[in-house]
Amino acid sequence: MSTFENSIQEMRGHKRVEVSEVIHVTDRQTGEVLGQLVNISEEGFMLLGSKPVTEDNIFQLSLEFDTESGNAGPIQIGAESLWCHASGDQTQHWSGFYIIDISDEDLERVRNLTG
Repeated sequence: MSTFENSIQEMRGHKRVEVSEVIHVTDRQTGEVLGQLVNISEEGFMLLGSKPVTEDNIFQLSLEFDTESGNAGPIQIGAESLWCHASGDQTQHWSGFYIIDISDEDLERVRNLTG
């Protein structure tokens, strides 16, 4: 783990858990798929996408499960984008988000994802 990743992990109250299924992150305002969920906690998540995400913005997002996963509909989240970094080859972008709004029901579903 890099020094940057270590410092981010130290600031978190909950450890993030990598997701094992395909979960697409969609901007509910535009309908654009921002990327695929990489890891998540009760406080935030990271996604990997083909375009950079503007930092310090508020998003209304939908975490949409692969239809074959058997999960109920999407998880609806209000989140703030905290950072965005290009991958080494500049073809993908890692983005970190802080969850600022989530229903009790969807929070329970996130807890189930994180085991």
